[in-house]
Amino acid sequence: MRHLSASEWIAVWERGAGQHPVDRALTLLAACHDQPRQELALFSLGQRDRLLLEIYANLFGDALPAYAECPRCEERLEYTLLVRELLLPDASPRELSVELEEIPLRLRPPNSFDLGAAAACADIASARRLLAEQCVVDSPLPLDQLPQTAIDRISERLIEADPQAEVLIDLDCARCHHSWQVVFEIERFLWIRVGALARRLLREVHTLARAYGWSEGDILGLSPLRRQFYLEAVG
Repeated sequence: MRHLSASEWIAVWERGAGQHPVDRALTLLAACHDQPRQELALFSLGQRDRLLLEIYANLFGDALPAYAECPRCEERLEYTLLVRELLLPDASPRELSVELEEIPLRLRPPNSFDLGAAAACADIASARRLLAEQCVVDSPLPLDQLPQTAIDRISERLIEADPQAEVLIDLDCARCHHSWQVVFEIERFLWIRVGALARRLLREVHTLARAYGWSEGDILGLSPLRRQFYLEAVG
């Protein structure tokens, strides 16, 4: 994994600011790994999220502060997740098989290309069907003739084979005792922290440029310790 400089993280933030979350995840991966973006997009979603978790831990440590609102009483719940507990063993095979109503199917785990195509669908049901169809490697029937029961079983099988791709967090409301689950999205957590990092660095540039007349490149080229010393000196 590459270790990015302060100016490189700002550039990553600029590139990803207007992107869809699927593309933004690839932007984060490509910045930290010396592999072509197209190759990273072919990783299973579980493999992608595992790498994003490792990037988060490398940058910000093990703890992921989070919050949610109770869907019943709207109480705000603050909690902390740990990267080491969210990282699951890489169990996603290259190909899978499933048989339903004597229909044998060969599948592969979904990747970022599949997720991007599904994101363009008009509703959840059509997105789920498209994602399932995209992952069928071999079928005795045309994909548009697969019954809904087959689509449901394909979706279940894909989750079973690559659990890192859909991590569910169990939550309980202390106020009304309602229990529910939320889907953990590492891309969102990581992007929020990268955005905060980039904005903090730019504020530091603004402060030191006004105080000393230095260029952005000169300021970002300082070590964090020296930059902090000068910030305290002008603060």
